[in-house]
Amino acid sequence: MAAAAAAADASAEAAAIARRLASCNGSARERAVRHLLSTFLPASAPHLSASDLLKLWKGLFFCFWHSDKPLYQSSLATRLAAGVSSGPSPAAAAAFFAAYLATLRREWVHIDTHRLDKFYLLNRRFLHHAFLLLAANSFAADLTSQVVSILSEKVLLPEADNVAAGSPRGLGYHVAEVFLDELSPVLPVSLQTMEVLLSPFFAVLEKSSDRVMVAKVKSSVFERFLESGKQLLEMAKKGEGVEKGSADEKIGKVGLLFGFSKRFSDIGAKAETVQANRKVLFGLRDAFVKVEKGLELSGVEIAVSEFKSTEVTGVENGMDLDEVKVEKKKKKKAKKASLVEGETEGAKDSKQEKKVKKEKKEKKKKKKVEVVDEGDVTEQSTDAPAEEDQQMGDGTEAVTFDETLMSNLQKQFEKAAAEAGMVNGGSSSSASPASGKAAKKRKRAKSADRLSVSDGDDVSSEGTIISQDGEKSGKKVRFSMKNNLVWKPHNPLPPQCLRLPPSATPRGSALKKGVLPGPIKETPTPVKKTKPKAKSAKKVLKKPSSAAKRLRKLQNFSA
Repeated sequence: MAAAAAAADASAEAAAIARRLASCNGSARERAVRHLLSTFLPASAPHLSASDLLKLWKGLFFCFWHSDKPLYQSSLATRLAAGVSSGPSPAAAAAFFAAYLATLRREWVHIDTHRLDKFYLLNRRFLHHAFLLLAANSFAADLTSQVVSILSEKVLLPEADNVAAGSPRGLGYHVAEVFLDELSPVLPVSLQTMEVLLSPFFAVLEKSSDRVMVAKVKSSVFERFLESGKQLLEMAKKGEGVEKGSADEKIGKVGLLFGFSKRFSDIGAKAETVQANRKVLFGLRDAFVKVEKGLELSGVEIAVSEFKSTEVTGVENGMDLDEVKVEKKKKKKAKKASLVEGETEGAKDSKQEKKVKKEKKEKKKKKKVEVVDEGDVTEQSTDAPAEEDQQMGDGTEAVTFDETLMSNLQKQFEKAAAEAGMVNGGSSSSASPASGKAAKKRKRAKSADRLSVSDGDDVSSEGTIISQDGEKSGKKVRFSMKNNLVWKPHNPLPPQCLRLPPSATPRGSALKKGVLPGPIKETPTPVKKTKPKAKSAKKVLKKPSSAAKRLRKLQNFSA
C-alpha cells in the first residue's frame, strides 16, 4: 500500500513539474529544472513509471525548445544529460535515457531548421553521458546490452518504421554520424565489449531497407574504422609513432584487430539479409581483407588494449567511491600546481631573454658613431684607414693626411664639380662626397634657388629664367598658356556684386607671380539643329504650266 501511494504521489508531482517546465516564464522553467534534477529525480526515480518519465520529458522538450542563448543552451543540455551519468541507479538512468530518445524521436518532425542545431547538441551530450555511465560501471555486460538495445529499438531500427511509412528517421542518421565521436573518449575497451556496442550497426546492414541509413552506417562507422586502421598500419611500417591516446589510434586498433572481414562475410551469407545490402557488405569485406593481410605480411605487432577505469580499480582495491573522488581531486590540484610552476619559470626565462636583448641593443648603440659636423666626418675618414690597416696586419704603411694633401684633394674635387655643373654661385663644398649632410645641404640650396626664381625672376621668351642680376641660368621652364590657364566664366555672366569662383582653376607654372592672366574663352550656347520636315506627296507635285491651262480651257469651250 505504501509503495502504491508513493507511486501515485510521484506521478502527480511529475505532471505538475512537467507543466512548470513548459511555462513561458524563464525563471519558472529554471526553478522547475533545478527542483527536478536536484530533488525529485534522486528521491522518486524508483517510483516513476515509463509514462511518468514521458510526461516529464514532454515538459523538458519544450523547456529546451524555449532556451535561446547559446551559452544557456549548452549548460542546460549538459545538466539534462548529466541525469543519465549521475542517476540514482543504472536502471533508473537507462529508463531516463529511453524516455529521452522516445520523446525526441516523436517530436523530431516538429523541429524547425532554426532549432535543429541545438537539438543536435543535446543528442551529442546524451550519447556522451550514456557512454560515461557504461564506463563508470566498467562496461558491465547487462548494462551495456541494455543501453545498446535502447539505441537499436528507439533510434536505429525502430519497429514503427515497418508500419508507418512516414515516420521520422533523422534522429537515427544523426546517431550514426556522431557515434564514434562520442565513444572515442571512453576507449579502449575489450573486443567483446566492442562487439556488443557495434551490434546495432551490424543489424542495420542486415535488416534495414532504408538506403540512407545503410549509407550513413557505412561511411560514418565502418569506413572510419577502415581509414584509421590503414593510417595506423602505414605509420607503424614507417616506424613513426602515432600520438598515444588519440582517437585515430584507438579507432585504428579496433579496425585492425576486430576481424571485420569475417563478420561481414557471415552477415552477407545469411538468408535473412536484405538483398540490396549484400553489395555494401561484400565491398566492406574486401576492403578489410586487404588491410588485415597487409598487417600479417608487415609483421607489425599491435597490442590489444583493455579498458581500465580508475574508479573501478580503486573499488577493487577496497576503497570507497568517496576516497577515489578525493584522490582525483588531489591529482588535479597537483597538476594545477605543476602548471603554475611551469608558467612562473617560463615568465622568468622570458624576462631574462628580454634583459639580454636590451643589453645587446645598448652595446650596438654605443658602437655607432654619430657624425654631427663635417669636420667629424673628415676625422672619421682619416682614422678609418689606419684602424683597418691595424686590423688587417698586412704590414702596409698607413697614409697620413697632411694639409698639402688635403688642399690637393680639394682642388681636384672642385674641378670635377665644375665640369659636372655642380658648382652653384662660385661656392664649393669642402665636405667629402660620401657625407649625407652635404647632400642634404645641396638639396636645400637647390630648393632655395627655385623659390627665389619663382619670387623675383623673369622668364624670357625662349623659356630661360633671367635672374635679378640679368644673368641667364641653365634652367628652362616649359609651359603653354592654352594648356596651363583656361578661364571659363559662368554663362550668362553673374553681376559684379557676386563673388563666385571660376569653373576651372589655373594650374602649373601659370600660377607663378608676374604672369598675366590668359585669354578668356567664351563658350557659345549650343544651338539645337532642327531637322527638316519631310514634304508631303501633294507638295512635291509640280504646278501645271500656263500652256497646259490654255489647252484645258480650249478643250472645255469646244465641248
